[in-house]
Amino acid sequence: MTDRPSDEMDTMAYAVSFSEAAALIARSVDWRDNHGLVVPFFALIGFALENGLKAVLEQRKVDRSLKWFHSHDLKHLRELTRQVGFQLLPMMDALIDDMSVHHLEHRFRYPQKARIAELQVPPTVTVLTDGFLRIVFDFIDGHSRMEK
Repeated sequence: MTDRPSDEMDTMAYAVSFSEAAALIARSVDWRDNHGLVVPFFALIGFALENGLKAVLEQRKVDRSLKWFHSHDLKHLRELTRQVGFQLLPMMDALIDDMSVHHLEHRFRYPQKARIAELQVPPTVTVLTDGFLRIVFDFIDGHSRMEK
């Protein structure tokens, strides 16, 4: 097995798979504040957002010395994508702002790091994440790279 770097289409595929898993959870639950699937739902959303932003950075060949390749800082990743012309709708920016500190500090991964969070309800987050990934896909010209 070689240690080849992924390309943006691989990264995008992971983003979509995280988003689709989160959407399955969102559709299957009657949401309440402390439902047991809240934590995995938001963990999946964080990874979908992270991989979507990284797909843009990979496609634009942004220098890895800018410390983005192993970063979980959604705000930093978004700022780097803005520098290459990527723009989001204000509600998507707000989602990234809301999620960033929780994702960066692994609050959805480790119970020792859990905190109270006021986030949008999962069905809304699912719609925003799906829209975000569609914008990323268009930005990286994913349609032209799909197998015919």
